[in-house]
Amino acid sequence: MMIDYLNGERDAGVTVQSDTLDMWEMTGATMFRSFSIMNRIERKALSLCTGKILDIGAGAGSHTLYLQNRGETVDALDLSPGSVRVMKKRKVRTVIHNNLFALKERQYDTLLMLMNGIGVVGSLDGLNLFFQFIKTLLTPGGQVLMDSTDLALLYEPDMIEPSGSEYYGETEFTMTYKQITGDPFQWLYVDFQTLCRQGAFHGFECEKLLTDRYGKYLARIRLTSSSQRDPG
Repeated sequence: MMIDYLNGERDAGVTVQSDTLDMWEMTGATMFRSFSIMNRIERKALSLCTGKILDIGAGAGSHTLYLQNRGETVDALDLSPGSVRVMKKRKVRTVIHNNLFALKERQYDTLLMLMNGIGVVGSLDGLNLFFQFIKTLLTPGGQVLMDSTDLALLYEPDMIEPSGSEYYGETEFTMTYKQITGDPFQWLYVDFQTLCRQGAFHGFECEKLLTDRYGKYLARIRLTSSSQRDPG
């Protein structure tokens, strides 16, 4: 879809389906938007990026390009070969084609995860693994800037009550573009209290920086001072 949009198909868009959520089309125009039309959560997060930055799930590279043009040192990470091709065409300087959890012997001052970016962990179990893993990925004093949505603010209570041990923010998506339908994949929307609770278990503190009326929020995650002194 992004390649077609880049090649002139301005109506290109991906249909996103979910068994649990009402979804909308993900358009090429959204993926290629400029800083001037990004929402205030994105703008705030980008203003707080410092040091060496990793843009996780960089997509078309719009956030990376803004930071790159601002003079920041930023790597763009994405698992999609199409995204990698698009970012290289758009002159993103450093593109990494890999899974986040496969990164080794790299450290960053800022991990950037926008457009409900924390969802890439897939589940609460995945969030637990994420907190364990990023201790090796963050420099001392480093930060994660991420956004997510508390679905409890969007739906009626009987629509989000857990079934058994399931968490209401765990969902599954399927994407379709033209005649191509991808495999289903897991995605996580995590409420801020759950994020804080899981983070604290691993020695992280979470700070809510912004929120909107739809339940979307921006958070900063950092290791507590005591955890940085005693990584064990």
